[in-house]
Amino acid sequence: MSNDSVGLEMGMQEKFDKIRRQINSNLDNQKHVAIVLSAVEENLQNGQSQNTSPVNYTVAFISLLDQAADPVTRAIGDLQLATSACYLLDISLRSTPAPLLREKFAELLTKVAPCITDESADAPLIRSAIGCLEILLISQHSQSWGNSQELNITPRRGLNGLLELSLDPRPKVRKRSQEAVHSVVSHAAPGSVAGRVISATVANFTLQALRSTVQEALSKKKNPQDNELTTKLIHILRLASSVLSTGQWPSSQIEPLCDLLLEVTKSSDQYLVSTTFECFENLFKALAEKSDDSQEPDGKSLRILDIILSLKPSTSDTHLAGSWIAVIVKGMSAYAAHKPLQCFVKVPELFKVMSQFLASETPEVYFSASQCLMAVLSEIVNDQILLFPPAVDGTTFETVDEVITELAEIFTELLSVRYSHCAKDILKVLAVAFRKFRFRANPEFLRPLEIVGEWRTNEENFLEFRNEAEEAIGAAISSMGTDVVLGCLPLNLENPSDQRPGRAWLLPLIRDNTRNTKLSTFIRDLVPVSQSFESKFEKLPKESVQLKIFQTVVDQIWSTLPHFCELPTDLRDAFTGGFGSELSSIMYAKVQSRTTICNALKVLVESNLLYAGGALKEDVMLQQQFPVTEAQKNLEYLGTMASNLLAVLFNVYTQTASNARAFILETIESYLKVTTKEDLEKTFNNVCGLLKNAMDEEFKKSGKGKPELTATLLDIVVCMTKYLPPSSYPALFTIFGSTVVSQDALIQKRAYRIITRLAELESGSEALSNFMSDIENVVLNNSSSVQTSSKASRLGAIRSLVNLIPSNHMDFIVRVAAEVILSTKDVNEKSREAGFECLITMAKRMEEPGSIIRLSQVPGYEEGAPDQPSSTSEFFKIIAAGLIGQSQHMVSSTIQAFACLIFEFRDVVEESVLLDVYDTVALYLTSNSREIVKSAIGFAKVAVLSLPTELVRPKVPELIPNLLRWSHEHTGHFKAKVKHIIERLIRKFGYDFIAANFPQEDLRLLANIRKVKNRSKRGKSVEDEAAPATDGMASAKGSRFMNAFDEAVYNSSDDEGNESDEEQGNLKNRSKQFIMESGENPLDLLDSQTLAHISSTRPKKFNKNERRAPLEDGMFSFDAEGKLVVNDREKQVEEDPLQSVTSGIDAYMDAVKQGPIRGQRNRLKFKKGARSGANGSDDEVDDDLKLPKKTADSKNKIGKGPKRGGKYKSKKKL
Repeated sequence: MSNDSVGLEMGMQEKFDKIRRQINSNLDNQKHVAIVLSAVEENLQNGQSQNTSPVNYTVAFISLLDQAADPVTRAIGDLQLATSACYLLDISLRSTPAPLLREKFAELLTKVAPCITDESADAPLIRSAIGCLEILLISQHSQSWGNSQELNITPRRGLNGLLELSLDPRPKVRKRSQEAVHSVVSHAAPGSVAGRVISATVANFTLQALRSTVQEALSKKKNPQDNELTTKLIHILRLASSVLSTGQWPSSQIEPLCDLLLEVTKSSDQYLVSTTFECFENLFKALAEKSDDSQEPDGKSLRILDIILSLKPSTSDTHLAGSWIAVIVKGMSAYAAHKPLQCFVKVPELFKVMSQFLASETPEVYFSASQCLMAVLSEIVNDQILLFPPAVDGTTFETVDEVITELAEIFTELLSVRYSHCAKDILKVLAVAFRKFRFRANPEFLRPLEIVGEWRTNEENFLEFRNEAEEAIGAAISSMGTDVVLGCLPLNLENPSDQRPGRAWLLPLIRDNTRNTKLSTFIRDLVPVSQSFESKFEKLPKESVQLKIFQTVVDQIWSTLPHFCELPTDLRDAFTGGFGSELSSIMYAKVQSRTTICNALKVLVESNLLYAGGALKEDVMLQQQFPVTEAQKNLEYLGTMASNLLAVLFNVYTQTASNARAFILETIESYLKVTTKEDLEKTFNNVCGLLKNAMDEEFKKSGKGKPELTATLLDIVVCMTKYLPPSSYPALFTIFGSTVVSQDALIQKRAYRIITRLAELESGSEALSNFMSDIENVVLNNSSSVQTSSKASRLGAIRSLVNLIPSNHMDFIVRVAAEVILSTKDVNEKSREAGFECLITMAKRMEEPGSIIRLSQVPGYEEGAPDQPSSTSEFFKIIAAGLIGQSQHMVSSTIQAFACLIFEFRDVVEESVLLDVYDTVALYLTSNSREIVKSAIGFAKVAVLSLPTELVRPKVPELIPNLLRWSHEHTGHFKAKVKHIIERLIRKFGYDFIAANFPQEDLRLLANIRKVKNRSKRGKSVEDEAAPATDGMASAKGSRFMNAFDEAVYNSSDDEGNESDEEQGNLKNRSKQFIMESGENPLDLLDSQTLAHISSTRPKKFNKNERRAPLEDGMFSFDAEGKLVVNDREKQVEEDPLQSVTSGIDAYMDAVKQGPIRGQRNRLKFKKGARSGANGSDDEVDDDLKLPKKTADSKNKIGKGPKRGGKYKSKKKL
């Protein structure tokens, strides 16, 4: 069975499931359908085949249709049964194989036809029958549609019936029929026999119906009572629109359809004209999707477009204007697909027409007009025609230039006072124009840019347009270039005046929108301004507002540098040695500027690398203005300057704090990519010399400080490793050998990273393989001197070596196995993860065929010991040696390693080995060491979850008592873990099997698990009905774990948290969250510190008086000399219980609060605890934390809850 068949059958069963749930519905029609389905399924299950395939369902429903119809006349006798059977048949036919439907087409059509043609058939029955007919028609092949056998009952007859129903006066029947026609047409392959027959049949029917109705409407033009004809026309147009949207309308029938549609547009009925425009919209959309010019009638799109443009509706008609504008956009798109230049020439005409709608005071109208202009500019204007010669001929270039000039004049007019009501929308259109025309917008669009700049500068009068104006200016910056915009709108930051207004607001726009522009603009226009402002810093007071303003402007100027460095067009001319020296001086002098300058230097390289590598290759205008060869030349030029820049960056890196210099290393790595081989070797040799001197000096000063310079230089060496030529690898190995023996963790960590980096390279892997024996010895000899923080790096290096060792060096795995096993329980999380990854890598290498373990190289074996073939089973034996370790930590680590290996290789290792490992580890469940038992419980959980059922089942009777030994131990969550494993066992083997092997004294735990599980199911069903959206949110979170092993070991069941009735009762409160805010400062939800004010528990309400109470109630006092005295509060209260009473009223209130109350049988009772009101304030007790009223606990004992709705009884006792 194919995947499609399985999917269809699953869809059928899903629909049937919904119907089955309606067996008790209050609606008779739903209930009857469910009863019929139930009866059919009961018959199928009681039959011989007992198969509930779609074919069997279809046969059963067909037989029910026969029962509902008269066997002779085929008239519908039982309408309800026919409706239910046809409804179910519509579902089952969609999953029935198409070959069967083709074979039985005539028979099935004969059975379904009475449901459509019978006079007693109502709308529900007809809709279901239409669905059946739709499936039958879709399943037919070209031979059936061609009727080569000249049959009487053909698919064409069925299609004609659908077309007749598509104009039915009943809305639901008509809509269902039109959907069926759309489906049949869209499923036909274009150009096939079936496609031609279907499209021709539908088009002929639609045109004939439309033509006859139009002629009838013209003949009755003088008769005003033509509502029926209008309605019929709308129905026909809906059918035509549905067919046109499929793109299968015959090309030969496009012109007759357009003529008829244009005739309909002459109507005065707005709704009819709007529906006609929808037909035109779908027609133009279909024409635009056809790439073959021959499929379009010559000049037809243009002629239709001109006619539609002439059918301009009123500018205040919100209903018709929107439809008309949508047709214009689709028509322009269709025309542009075939004649892009000719369509572009018509754009100014369209702008002039739309300007009349922009002048409308109706928001819906001018908004639709602006959207139309934006769509025309972004979708219709082809980038190919905007290119410069020689990419286009001179005539095309001049024509486009004239159009752009005309559009600039139109925009200048649109930015006048007449269109001030829609200025925001016009500015958005202008922004789109800037982004589309880009380089071609200069100089034609400078005048509109000046107007927008004046609006932005004059904030008093044009404040409401501020955002849109900045968007338009930003688009101009990114399109035409920063130099062009600054030439039109200069900054004027120094000595601004009314004639030369300052435009400091331009700096953020330049920062956010500058790219692929001239770097010289920054050097020529912005750097001098920055220097001028910086020279004024010393003359101003440190806390003055003017100084803060100057510093802000300088910071904004330098923040634009990274964007000027993004693919600059004049890099080789602007980025000179002098400018590089200036940047270097700033990095040395100003620590706060290092981030910006390093980012700029990095972007300078990375943007050219990306562009040279093929990024933005689809941008034809950029490719013409800035060819890829320019980027390659830029990279070569930067390569010549890289050695000097690297020297500066190295010095800056050594002078920067270790926690704030990662960005410098990223910049260094970028320039290493473009450095020439000779310069790279020279630079590396210089770094090696500096490293040797630093190590020598720090060796002399041993014990007098941390070797920071050595670690810093090693960072640079590690960074350079990836780009060094193979000739430098011996020096790298020398550095590794001399630094790995260091007792400093920073140096050790970086030494091991050299191996990891080399292993990532093909040439580095070859070099490591050549020196593998020496490197193995170095790694093994330094195992005892490894610092804690460098273990993760060492394990990464070991993993890299394991991947590279030859097949006859598997003894290296044996020798490092103990270290890797211990790392799986390391304190550092990175070390643990690296240990597990290394363990899995080692097992995979041991599994490779032909691998050999040289036992003579393993400590403890004789020199002449024979070689041993490696395998995963052999690796398991090697790991098992850790179980007899001298320390509990080693045994615990080994068990945890086994848990990981069994989970990963349970399908590879032999079952006998798995059972041996399981039996051995299971013994440790009886150990007295909690550390060992904790790992053993985790191993048991992995074994229960991952091993095959037939392997685990015999072990369960022995496993359960060993686990239950720790079910009463709360330390280390043993109780919860054991309970979870029992739950998993119940899921896997069933409750009865587990109960039969459960110790008698622990049956209460089993009963509790069952009770909690049942209660959880009931609660979950209630939650699913009440809040289905919550489940969606929870499921969208995904897993908390990084891999399947972690999820198997650490995840818990859904019911693990329900360990007590109290927890179960508080489940509803777990999802609540509370916002803490003070009365004076409301919480700002946009503030980054908002999360600090959100709590999962209700915050306590504090009273100001309460907060001061400890200071005011006599805890502190002053003696006669003025010294502070701390009093004993409890003693003070005992000595003077009335000291806090300041008045008679207070004493009375205190007596009332603490006095006795009348209880049952008129007895006096004293209030205790929170009931007494001793806290002093009613507000202190939270509403949710008040003492609950005493109710019967129905969970643990039989009790009666409060009666609801009981009769009123007098409280008087007679």
